Amino acid sequence: MHIAINPKLARFATLGVLSFVLLGITLNGTGLFAPDASRAAIVNQVAGLIPALFFVAGIWMVGRAFRAISRGEAVEVALSSLMTRLGACLFVGGLAFVFAQPILTKAILGTSPWGWFDIPSITLGCLGLLLMAMARPLREAADARTELGEIL
Repeated sequence: MHIAINPKLARFATLGVLSFVLLGITLNGTGLFAPDASRAAIVNQVAGLIPALFFVAGIWMVGRAFRAISRGEAVEVALSSLMTRLGACLFVGGLAFVFAQPILTKAILGTSPWGWFDIPSITLGCLGLLLMAMARPLREAADARTELGEIL
């Protein structure tokens, strides 16, 4: 069963998801501007934004892939690039949640462990590694397919 996906509609849906995520991050970050916010609360909120930036970048990469497909780029090439970029965003975002966020909090406040054992973030990081590993064979297959098309 083959399902046709309209790249423009998919891009619109991706931008919708990105908008909702950015709205959520913005609403979550309103505590940064509260006049009675403690230093610890501000540091925790700023540190919490670091992984979110990488995850938002991952959503943005999906939109870029749909844009490339709608411009006529080969699907295999666009997906290979998407898998590499999205994988990197998920991997670094997972690392940022598990290590960067607590280390930044520890450096500024001195009250945090060196890392947080967070299963969802570790899973996202591992998924990112898998996507990056799978992107290369997909790119090589696309190159081989192009070369075969030129020969025939």
